[in-house]
Amino acid sequence: MATLFFDIDGTLIDGHNGITSIPLTVVAQLERLHGLGHKLAICSGRPFAMIDARLRLPLFDAYVMCNGAHVMVDGNTIFASTMDYEVTRYYANLFERLGCEYMVETTKHIYLNRDYGGIQAFFRSFNSGNIFTFDFERDDVLRRALKLEADVAGECRERLLAEAKSAGLGYTVNVDNNGGYNVFELYSPTMSKAVGMQKVMERFGTPRQECYAFGDGANDLEMIRFAGTGVAMGNACDELKAQADVVCKSVVEDGLAAYLATIDA
Repeated sequence: MATLFFDIDGTLIDGHNGITSIPLTVVAQLERLHGLGHKLAICSGRPFAMIDARLRLPLFDAYVMCNGAHVMVDGNTIFASTMDYEVTRYYANLFERLGCEYMVETTKHIYLNRDYGGIQAFFRSFNSGNIFTFDFERDDVLRRALKLEADVAGECRERLLAEAKSAGLGYTVNVDNNGGYNVFELYSPTMSKAVGMQKVMERFGTPRQECYAFGDGANDLEMIRFAGTGVAMGNACDELKAQADVVCKSVVEDGLAAYLATIDA
C-alpha cells in the first residue's frame, strides 16, 4: 500500500481563493483511498497548533509539521528536532531590536507577545479557534523552538536578511510574500519535509516508489524530489513544476480530486 503526503496551503486548501476547508470531492477520494488501505499524511510548514479542526480529519494517519521538524503518527509524536538555543535567542533579540513581530513554534503551542496585533490578525484570518499562547517565559520557549516566524515587511525585511547573512549561523531563512504578508521563516538546515516523510515511511514500512507527495511551494521541493511520484498543483511555483513527475490542475479547478481518482489499490 502507498503512503500519500499532502501539503496544506495551496494544495489541500487555497485560502487566497476562499477555499478554507478541504473540498468534499477531495475528502471523498481520501476516504476511498484510506478504505483501500493506503496511508494518508499531512506534510506542512505549519506547526500542529495551526492545523485546526477543519484539517484534522480522522483519515490522516500522520502529520509532518514545521517543515519536517515535528512528526506525529497515530496521535503520538515520534520525532521532534529543536533548534539551537543560541540561534533562536540571537534572532529573537534581533526581531525585537528591529521592531518585528514574531512567534515561536513548538510541538504543542505557538507562543506570541499579546501586543503583536498584526501577526495575530493575519494568522487568525485562516485559522479557527485560539491558536496562540500569550503567557510564557521567553527563554524557556526559545529552548524548545522548532521554527520561528516573523513579520518582515518593508525595511525590516532587508535589514533582517542582511544581518542573517552576516551572522553566518547556518540556519535556513525563507521569506515568503504570503498573500501580501511577508513571512520570515527560520528553521534548521538539516530539516525538510523529506526528512519528516522518511520518519513516517519507516514507521509504515512504505518504500519510496510507493510514496506520493503533493505540493505547490518552494518548501515542497525536497518532498517532491523524495517521493516516488511527486505531484505539483497547477497553481504551484514554476520551480516545483519543473521538478515534479506530474502536474495536476489547480485547487480551484479541483485538480487534486481528479488526480487522486486515478490511484487505485
